Amino acid sequence: MLRAVAAPAARLGPKRRRRVRSPESRVRVLHVITSLTVGGAERLVVSAARGLSPDRFDHQICCLSERGPLAEEAAAAGIPVFCIGTFPGLSHPVAFARLLALIRRVRPTVVHTHLQAANLYGRLAAWLAQVPVLIATEHNVYTGKPRRYVVVERWLARETDVLIAVSEHVRRFLAEQLGVPPATVRVVRNGAAALAPSSARIAELRARLERSGARPVVATVASLTAKKGHAFLFEAVARLRSQNIACTLVLAGEGPERQRLQATMERLGLTEFVHFLGSVSDVGSVLAVADLIVLPSVVEGLPLALLEAMLAGKPVVATAVGGIPEVIVSGDNGLLVPPCDEAALADAIARVLQSPEVGERIGARGRCTVQQHFTEAAYLRSLEAIYTEAVQHAR
Repeated sequence: MLRAVAAPAARLGPKRRRRVRSPESRVRVLHVITSLTVGGAERLVVSAARGLSPDRFDHQICCLSERGPLAEEAAAAGIPVFCIGTFPGLSHPVAFARLLALIRRVRPTVVHTHLQAANLYGRLAAWLAQVPVLIATEHNVYTGKPRRYVVVERWLARETDVLIAVSEHVRRFLAEQLGVPPATVRVVRNGAAALAPSSARIAELRARLERSGARPVVATVASLTAKKGHAFLFEAVARLRSQNIACTLVLAGEGPERQRLQATMERLGLTEFVHFLGSVSDVGSVLAVADLIVLPSVVEGLPLALLEAMLAGKPVVATAVGGIPEVIVSGDNGLLVPPCDEAALADAIARVLQSPEVGERIGARGRCTVQQHFTEAAYLRSLEAIYTEAVQHAR
């Protein structure tokens, strides 16, 4: 198993920004992200802001488009959350001006950006504001970017102190896209913490699921976007039902594909057996009522939902994409299938549903894997080491 952080990476380019001033009591970190809706990257940002030592770090968060439900969680923990109100792109120069003004007002030592839009506009604004340390995390693989974006990102890479990828797969893709040596990109894998379920929410979910009558419960936790592959899971469930293998499917997540997926559900005759929960902040309760977790993604970085399910001891069936094969050894601590293959997905689900001992074994092995290599504590230690090194280098 690979370590959480790759060997120290060389800096990507010459530094022309201002230096860190005389040592302050705490390092001021401003995270820039699209929003704080319920998602893996968003939850990791809140985890870092809450989990790193408040004696050493002063965290603030800037959302570009909207605050989202996790913003209230962050604010309740005493973490200031700002919101620009829209993407600061070429068509919204006023929004970019607001972002730049915010960074200048906050005067962070470190700006740490997350996800595609924030990595582009957040770093550009931070560079113009002469923030001493720029750090960017790539959480996923983004293909089909306009050429002009790639050109700007290649320039930004030279002005970024630390580029972070959440998996080896993302590191290789990012290095190729940016035209930089892979050694200049660090790997910090996501880390999960045990989720405490709510007894009231569990009772509510079980009562809702009992109305469909079909057990066991297959759940997936992911935003409803095409890249998450829900349509293939629907086809797999329909295939299982044609083989007289009954189950109830639960979808925790929201997104632009919901209407299309509901149409697919109706076309396949699955209306009684599929439950859309919408955006769910209490993932622990969903895991508690599930017998099997399935992640049918077409592309991935390293899904936090995967790690949380494994830490909960749940058997997992997932596609062999992105960083998932860096976590799961198929047949040992989970089952892997090719992406976009509903037949293979159905076979893997059936294997677990029809052989409870298989599910128990891979669930127990999955928990051990996360406990040993992918904990939230390990993630926070890695991030703290990177912040400390980057600030010292900028003095």
